[in-house]
Amino acid sequence: MSEPENVQQPPCFRCHQCGYRSGIVKAICPQCGREGMVSEEGVKRGEVIDFVPVIYPPDNLKHLGSYVSVLVKLSNGCQIFGLVVENPELIGAGTPVAISRYNDQSKELIFKPL
Repeated sequence: MSEPENVQQPPCFRCHQCGYRSGIVKAICPQCGREGMVSEEGVKRGEVIDFVPVIYPPDNLKHLGSYVSVLVKLSNGCQIFGLVVENPELIGAGTPVAISRYNDQSKELIFKPL
């Protein structure tokens, strides 16, 4: 399946010493303890590592209805949290997903199952 087009990507940060990757910028690498996390180009596809169905969302996400909160390991190794709103019943550990929407201001990251 082809990569989704024209979708803004969340950042991914990599330790230039040990290669640890994170979707959250860190001043010091939690794996090797060295400074120097660098931003790298994100990718749009990955696999669900863990998930939690949300039937009663908090007020700021009620507009989404029911959804699944997911931890996704992107194809470059970066792990990042997001939501699945399209066909949430298809989500399980190992489900391939792609980024369908990302809002840089709100940090809302939406994946869709592939």
